[in-house]
Amino acid sequence: MATTPAPNPLLQLTPSQVNWAQTAQWKTILQQALADARFASPAFAAEDMDTVTQTVTVQIALQERVRTSGGPQWMDVPPIILVPVVLPRAGGWALTMPVKKGDEGLLVFCDACMDLWWANGQTNSPPPTYPTGAASSGSQRQNEIRRHHVHDCGFQPGMVSQPNVLSNYSSISMQLRSYDGSTLIDLSSNGVAAVSSTAVSLSAPAVHAANGGTPQALINDTFYQWWTTEIFPFLQSKGYAGPGIPAGSETTVLKGQ
Repeated sequence: MATTPAPNPLLQLTPSQVNWAQTAQWKTILQQALADARFASPAFAAEDMDTVTQTVTVQIALQERVRTSGGPQWMDVPPIILVPVVLPRAGGWALTMPVKKGDEGLLVFCDACMDLWWANGQTNSPPPTYPTGAASSGSQRQNEIRRHHVHDCGFQPGMVSQPNVLSNYSSISMQLRSYDGSTLIDLSSNGVAAVSSTAVSLSAPAVHAANGGTPQALINDTFYQWWTTEIFPFLQSKGYAGPGIPAGSETTVLKGQ
């Protein structure tokens, strides 16, 4: 005796119910794809920067909820090693900073695999297959086809949490400064100011200062040391009774020759 096949549940759904089910399924797929992709995240240096390779081991600052045999748990993302440090650099000049363990920043993930580019820089890769006959662009090919991978990232120090914001932030000038503000160079419409808790050193074949007119050379440290250790004691031994050497750091007695 022939059996009647069981009815297909999908055929019993109305068109609106079928569309809703398909939409929900696609939403789940897209949500999972986005959950697996990385774009940018707050992070911090897990150790001091390697100043030779200019890379650092970075820890993502946000834990993720992970499914385990014991149920969902909040866990740290494993540290990422050999992350290039992104610093301002162009035109033969660079602003360097000694990134230290614990320094906060932003971890940015690239669209594609950057391994060969990071190792070799721009090279004359074979020309693309399209358009026909196109010349090599100098761009580097990918070592592996992947998108937004955890190891294709750069660390930009500077984005910090509220406990680490700078105190006495200037709203009227640009500053290059230490965190505590004890050492800084301040540039504003009122001029340039340098502040230091220790001595300020100048090292150059010639140092010039201008306050209108033609810049004049400054007495350098060698001359100052020679004057204070040789000439002035000699003058005193001969009965010189004039003004003494000004007190304070050497920078307070430098003047145009």
